[in-house]
Amino acid sequence: MKQIFLDIVLLVLFLLIISFQFLPKILHEVLGILMLLAIVFHLIGNRLWFSSLFRGKWYFIRSLSVMINCLLIINAVSIIATGMMISNHLFKEIFGIYLQRNIMVHQLHVSLPYFLLVLIGLHLGLHWPPLWHRFTNWNHWNLQSLKYRVGCYFMLALLIAGGIYGSFMNQIGDRLQLKHIFATAATKASFGMFILMLLSIIGLYAVVGFMIKRSTRHL
Repeated sequence: MKQIFLDIVLLVLFLLIISFQFLPKILHEVLGILMLLAIVFHLIGNRLWFSSLFRGKWYFIRSLSVMINCLLIINAVSIIATGMMISNHLFKEIFGIYLQRNIMVHQLHVSLPYFLLVLIGLHLGLHWPPLWHRFTNWNHWNLQSLKYRVGCYFMLALLIAGGIYGSFMNQIGDRLQLKHIFATAATKASFGMFILMLLSIIGLYAVVGFMIKRSTRHL
């Protein structure tokens, strides 16, 4: 339960951080530090996962999952590191003016969070069956009922449609190519709508991750 709570805290912190245009800059930096601490606690809580890497067979889905997990760690740490380099408040006096004004560092800092959205979605998708099983048991849902099946298909369609819409509004393709973007249609939306689009993008790639796992379960 503690690990699930920490996962939720990490997700909330990340969503707030990526919504920097709605927050004071000093709060954006403080949230970044809190996210770093949450990542450290998250890794400590999952330390047994690191030792398990040296045991068992490496099937395709396991290799893919490990690769995504490693990219998640590298990406998150890179976002925080580049944020420190271009800090206007907490770390302003620590890093030199060259890094603070470096265009590439700025570009990485604003583009990498969108890579992280995709990775979070894929990560959730690859681990979806046990997560969903726990959730349905907690709600005591009848998995065989027509109402449940229709609801699942409706949610699936909603995630795909919302994720595609959110991807276009946030210009995900351009951001993943590290193109310099000042603002998008998504940043002009309300705070609530912006968060909803981000969650939809995560949901879209969770569907992709789940489909990958389902289609390669025998590899």
